[in-house]
Parts: sequence; structure tokens; C-alpha cells
Amino acid sequence: METLEMGVSEITRRLISVIETDEIFQNVVVRGEVSNFKFSGPHAYFSLKEEEYLLNCVMFNAIYRHPSGIKDGTLVKASGAVKIYPKRGTYQLYTESILEGKDYGELYKRFEELKIKLKSEGIFDKPKKEIPRFPKKIGVVSSRTSAAFHDVVKTIKKRYPLATLLLFHTSVQGKEASTEIVNALDAADRSGADVILLVRGGGSIEDLWNFNEEMVVKKVYAMKTPIITGVGHEVDTTLVDYVADRRAPTPTGAAEYATPDLFEMKRNIDISFSRIKNDTDQKIDELFDSIERSKKRLDFLSPKRQISIKEEKVYESFSQLNRILDNAIKAKRALLLRNLEALKHSKIVRTIELVPERLNSKIEMIKQKISNETSQRVLSLEKIELSLNAHDPMEPIRRGYVMVFKDEKLVKSVHELKKSDEIKLKLLDGKILSEVMEIEENGK
Repeated sequence: METLEMGVSEITRRLISVIETDEIFQNVVVRGEVSNFKFSGPHAYFSLKEEEYLLNCVMFNAIYRHPSGIKDGTLVKASGAVKIYPKRGTYQLYTESILEGKDYGELYKRFEELKIKLKSEGIFDKPKKEIPRFPKKIGVVSSRTSAAFHDVVKTIKKRYPLATLLLFHTSVQGKEASTEIVNALDAADRSGADVILLVRGGGSIEDLWNFNEEMVVKKVYAMKTPIITGVGHEVDTTLVDYVADRRAPTPTGAAEYATPDLFEMKRNIDISFSRIKNDTDQKIDELFDSIERSKKRLDFLSPKRQISIKEEKVYESFSQLNRILDNAIKAKRALLLRNLEALKHSKIVRTIELVPERLNSKIEMIKQKISNETSQRVLSLEKIELSLNAHDPMEPIRRGYVMVFKDEKLVKSVHELKKSDEIKLKLLDGKILSEVMEIEENGK
């Protein structure tokens, strides 16, 4: 027989021609069990299965005819035409109508029966273990060739590259997969991992059935290490999800639950640091302003400033008194000179001649009184200065004493302190921060 050589497009067109010219495939009713039913916009995509055979189906605008969808496991009769989808080289049933049956498929019956059995045994009531926030080692139970495993690796490298990944390879589909999964979980539990991820990509209920097997569920239940499941897509639920410490909607979600996001953490730390720095800078500015105001008040109220003000007032009074006396003396001298000129030829010249002597005597007396008054005022000023110096809080410190402060308040008695209090000792040239070790009262 001669071998015929054809391109992909040619053989695809031949197959399309064969199917489309066969009237049986143009209007056919197919019986089967619904699997993996889902909407994409208004259209529905699902599979019909019978024994080990599977037929892909599509139903356009199904949302208007079956708004609540068709539950997986339902036995149905789907009518439509079988056609080939050229871009993928697959055939599928373009469904026009779906007639639902009353019974569930065998796998869904087993699923519900096992779920009820395990629930009655209290398997689903186990306390959830806490997932460590910063795991050092992460165990992954999956197939090394699966997209789920590669999604996990990619996600963890991006979010938390500090963690070490340990792969425990196992088949995730097939008759022997359940035993392999149990063995892989056991090895992961003994590996010292901080958390374990049990992951697999999406599929039909048949593809995910190993994660509903009783032996797998009970192994997950008995795990000592916290475990996160990420089996299938978000709409898929398996029995291991009920006993896991946390269930993720996808393998990528499981990796995200198991790890912190370093970049997000760094961003939050930077924001917190910036906020703390701004608050600290503002507080420091406020303290400096407060200190400056306090310094100005202290400068104004300081004993030296008060003495200086008093001295200025005394010297100003003394100067004013001198000016008044000088003016009075000048006026008296002028008056006397005029009177002397008028009485120069008078009989009482002798008496007038004695007036300057008397006047000088009076002047000397006035000067003496001024000197005594000035001395008294200076002495009074010195007493005021001594009194102000005695009340100057820095004077005892200059003599070797210290001032004790607690919470910025002056301590006057040992009863204001207790052991371990933090105190501040003020000396002449600075301050000392200290802690009260022991308290002794006078006479005790």
C-alpha cells in the first residue's frame, strides 16, 4: 500500500469533510456524565464521560438556557453536532440542548458517601495548625513535571527566595498515585520542613480522584507538619481540603499562603520608617522650641539679670540726683553773686562777706548727706544682691551641691523616690542620668 504524504491542514480538512458529510454526526444525542462544567462569559464548556471515554462539549449562550449551570456528575442527554475545531485539531460536541437525568455519577456517589463517613469519624473537626509566617524549609508534594510544581517554584522565588524548597515527587493521577502520594507526604512530614504544600493542577473529578481517597485524606489528617492544599482550580474541592490546615484555590495560591511577600514587607517597613522619622523630627523640633522658650524665660528671671536691672536703676537715680544738686548749687551761686554786687557798698558788707563761708559750709553738709545717702543705697543694693545670690538655684551647685530631678521635677524628699527610679543630677557643668539603688532616711 502506497504511503500518502499530507500536511496538517490537508489532513484536518479531510477529517472535517468526513465528519460533516456524515449525517449521523450532524444531529446526534449523546448520553454521558457531566464533568468540569464551567461558564466563560455566556458560553458553557464541559465534558461528557462514560467509562474511560471522554467527549469535550461546548454550548453557546448556555447562561440563558441554564443560568444556574449543570452540576458535575449529573447524567444528561446532550443533542447537537460533532465538529472538529481546526486550531486545536480536536473534535467536540456543539451542544444545542441538554436534558438532565436524575441520578449522579458513580464517582460523585462515592465522594458523598466517603465525605459522610469521614465526617462521622470526626476527621473534619481536627484543630488547624498555625502556618509559620517565615518558613525556612518548604516541602512540596507534587509531580516534578507538573505545571503546578513549576508555578509554586516561580511564586516562591519571586515572593520569598530565602526559603529552601524540598520536592517530594509523586504521581498525581492514576491507579498507583494514591499510595505514592501517601509515601511522599510521609517523607515530607519527616523532613523537618516548616510547612508542606500538596498541589496539583485542575482537571475533572476523575483526574483529581486520588485526593478523595480515604488513605490520602487520613494521611493528611495525621500530618504533624502544617499542610496547605492547592488541588485543582478555585471551583474544585477535594476531601483533603477539609483536613488541611489551610486550603488554597490554586497551587499558586498555596505558595502565596505559605510565604510572606518580601517586597511588600520592605515597602511597609519603608513606609513605617518614614512615618517614624517624620514623627521623631517633628517631636525634636517641638522639644527644641520648648527648650528655647524655657531658656528665654530663665534668662529673664535669672538673679544676675535682676541685679543688673536694680543697678541700672540706682545709678540712674544717683546721676539724676547729682544733676539736680549741681543745678541748685549753680542757681545759688548766681543769686549770691548778684546780691554781693548789690550790697558791695552797704553797711552790712561784713555780714555779706561771711555768707560765702556759711554757704561753703552748707554745701559741704549737703555733699556729706549725699555721700551718706549714696553709701546707704549702695549698701542696700549689695544686700539685695546677696539676697538674690542666696536664692540663685545655681549658687549651692557652685559650692559642690547637686540638684536632683525626677520626671523634670525637683526632688525635695526621699519620700518622692523609690528604688529603680531614673533620676537626673544637675551639676555646675552638666547633668548625670542615674538610677536609685537604695534609699536611706535620716536616722534610719
